[in-house]
Amino acid sequence: MRSVLLITALLLGASPAMGQSLCVEPNMPMPLDGAAATADQMRAAMADARSFIAESGVYQECLTKEVEDAKGQAATAGQPFDGSVEAAARAKMDASRKAQERVGATLNNAMVAYKNAHSN
Repeated sequence: MRSVLLITALLLGASPAMGQSLCVEPNMPMPLDGAAATADQMRAAMADARSFIAESGVYQECLTKEVEDAKGQAATAGQPFDGSVEAAARAKMDASRKAQERVGATLNNAMVAYKNAHSN
């Protein structure tokens, strides 16, 4: 009986508190001055951008899953779903998509500057 209570307590403690998310937003990579960058710095910037964009996709999927889980929990409990949960997640996903676009555009601009500065 004691172990059942302990497991239940651990499971309840593992779920996010009201308004908290278990999803971790990735940090945007630092922009790079393509005109002053070396080839190695450009390769590293490209890898950082690809990694950020992929991690942002995982973050967005996590937010979607949290909304789906919250809807399922509300239905199971016979409670109405709080629409503000979904609205907050959508706002975070929109901001994440915009960050992905900014990182891609910044990298493209750095690549153009690099090519212009290093063309022979």
